[in-house]
Amino acid sequence: MILIGAVMAVLIMLLRLLPLINWPATRKPGQMESKLADYVTSEWVRRHAAKQTNPINPTPENLKAGQGDFEEHCATCHGLDGSGENRFEADFYPPVAKLTDDDAQNWSDGELYFIISNGIPMTGMPGFSRNHDSKEIWGMILWVRHLAQLNPAEKAALESRAHMSVEQHQKMMEESHPGEVQPSSPKPGAESEHH
Repeated sequence: MILIGAVMAVLIMLLRLLPLINWPATRKPGQMESKLADYVTSEWVRRHAAKQTNPINPTPENLKAGQGDFEEHCATCHGLDGSGENRFEADFYPPVAKLTDDDAQNWSDGELYFIISNGIPMTGMPGFSRNHDSKEIWGMILWVRHLAQLNPAEKAALESRAHMSVEQHQKMMEESHPGEVQPSSPKPGAESEHH
C-alpha cells in the first residue's frame, strides 16, 4: 500500500512539474529526451507492426507511382529527397525524420507500413490508412527505400525541383505581402542552391 502511495505521489508531482518545462518546437530535444522518445516509439512500432515484406515489386512504373504519392502526401514535411527539410520552413518537435538515413532505412517494410498507416501520436506524422489503400502505402515505401539509393542524376533532378519550389513559395509570399517579405536565406552549412 505504501508503494502504491509513493508511485501515485511521484506521478502527481510529474504532472505538476512537466507543464513548467519549456517545450517549444524550436528547441532541439536533449539527448535523454531523444533516447526515451526513440525507445518508446520503436518499441510501440515493433510490437504492433506486422512482419511482412513489400508485396509490390520495384518496377519503374511502381516506383513512379510511389514517387507521385510520396510527393503528394509526404514531401511537404520530409522533402522531395527525404532529407527532412520541410517546405514549411518550420521547426517540428520532434524533428521530421530524415528518410534516407540509417534510422529510417533500418525499419522493416512492415514497420514502415505500420508507421505510414497509423501515424505517430504527438508528432507531426499523420496516419494514412483511412483514406489511402494499401497499394498506395506500399508504393510510398518503395519510394522511401529508393530515396536512399538515388543516383546522381535523380538527386540533381530532385534538388532542382526543390529549389524551384522554394523560389515559387518566396514569389507567392512577396506577392501576398508586398514589401514585408525578406528573401529566404540558406540555413548555416546548407548549399546555396538547396534550401
